[in-house]
Amino acid sequence: MFKKGLKSIAIVLLVFVMLFSMVACGNKLSGTYTNSEGLVKLSYTFKEDNIVETNALGIDLNWDGLKIEYEIEKGKITFTYSVAGLSYDKECDFEKKGNSIFIDGKEFIKEK
Repeated sequence: MFKKGLKSIAIVLLVFVMLFSMVACGNKLSGTYTNSEGLVKLSYTFKEDNIVETNALGIDLNWDGLKIEYEIEKGKITFTYSVAGLSYDKECDFEKKGNSIFIDGKEFIKEK
């Protein structure tokens, strides 16, 4: 009886871990997404550990020591960065469709 109960608990935990993993994976991006519309070509390169690098007109905007993190939740993307010991958050509307992401309504297409 004890082994049967333990097996049931293990199965429930395994299902919970699998579901949590799927939800967590849905909130991660990888690769470079670019918007070439307008005067400035802007791109975001999403890396491991929820880190993002930014680039405008071919110029890397991540100077030494600047670390930008992102979090996607409920149709929003929040960028968090620190400058001179102060932390700042920038929240934007977010949507992902196929090979494109939309940040505040602007389309960024994934580079191949």
